[in-house]
Amino acid sequence: MTNDEASKVRDRIEQSALIKTDSLNHTYNQHFLAANFYRWLNQFLDTVLFAASLLLVSQVLWTVWPVWISFIVPGLMALITGYRRTAKPDRRSERFRRSAHRHHALFDEFRDFLMVSLPDPSCSDNDVQHWFDELADRRRDLNMDSPDANSVWYYWIKYVRGEQKLQEQISTTPEMRKAIIGRNWEETGEQLD
Repeated sequence: MTNDEASKVRDRIEQSALIKTDSLNHTYNQHFLAANFYRWLNQFLDTVLFAASLLLVSQVLWTVWPVWISFIVPGLMALITGYRRTAKPDRRSERFRRSAHRHHALFDEFRDFLMVSLPDPSCSDNDVQHWFDELADRRRDLNMDSPDANSVWYYWIKYVRGEQKLQEQISTTPEMRKAIIGRNWEETGEQLD
C-alpha cells in the first residue's frame, strides 16, 4: 500500500470516527436532558402531592374549603399516584443518566482515538482499523441497549422551545467538531463535510 493509499484509509477512518464521536456527543447530551426532565417531573409531582395532602389536612382540621374539594383533591392525588406508578419518572431519570454516562465515556475514548492513536505514525493502518472497528462495535451495542429518548421531553423542546432550539440540541457546530478532533481544520485545509 502506498503512502497516498494509507493516507486515504486514515482519512476515511478519521471522518467516520468524527461522525460517530459527534453522534455520541449528541446522544449523551440528549440523555442528560431527558434525565433532567424526568427528575424535574418527579419533583414536580412530589410537590403537587405534598400540596394536595396539606390541603386535605387543612380541610379536615378547619373546614375552610368547600366540601367538593374533599372529593376532588383525593381524586387528583389518585391520578398522580397512578401515573407515577406506571410511568416511574424517577427510574427513567436514573436510566437516562446511566446511559448518558456510558455514552460520555465512549465519547472520550473516541476522542482519544482521534487525537492520539489515529495521528500516531507508529501505529499501523491495521491496528488503527482494528481499534476503530472495536469502538464502532461498542457504540452500536451501546445504542441498542440505550433507552429511547424520543418521548415527552423531545416534544417539549420541539413545540415549547421551538424548532430552532431543537436544531441547536441535535447539531454540533464546526467549532465543536474542531474541539472534538483536537486540530484546527482551517489550518490543514481539510474539510469536515
